[in-house]
Amino acid sequence: MESNQKPNENPGVDRFVEDGEDAVIDTLNRLVWCKKDSWQSIGKWMSWRQLSDHVQEMNKKKFAGYGNWRLPSAQEAKSLFDKKHGNKDNMGQPAYLDPAFPAGFGFLCWTSDVRNKIQAVRFGYRKGVGSYDDIYRTSRGATRFVRDIES
Repeated sequence: MESNQKPNENPGVDRFVEDGEDAVIDTLNRLVWCKKDSWQSIGKWMSWRQLSDHVQEMNKKKFAGYGNWRLPSAQEAKSLFDKKHGNKDNMGQPAYLDPAFPAGFGFLCWTSDVRNKIQAVRFGYRKGVGSYDDIYRTSRGATRFVRDIES
């Protein structure tokens, strides 16, 4: 599978730039990502439903100074997948995520894409594909919260 990244509009500029201890700026897509995913920051697997509640708590507390964190869309989660950048997931397996994000993340990422009110897409960073799963399932449930860069 080829990378779905757009050509870098600013050659010589890194796509991912650290924004303090907790965030990474995606200069290509104008997004800010949590540096650690929910598995790394919370230390437990969570369902889509639990993560939806958790992000509301993060926003109330103004995590990293902002109150507009959310689950990524499937397309946004997919935009991080890049076979040119190897990394290691929480099981030590190869996964394709830029090293701007620390190793040890959950290889499946819950997204905001929902169908029939009971299934959501989980994107996999090992193979670069998404699939629908039950929103109440906690098995290896993690996400990397994101927010839009304000204009």
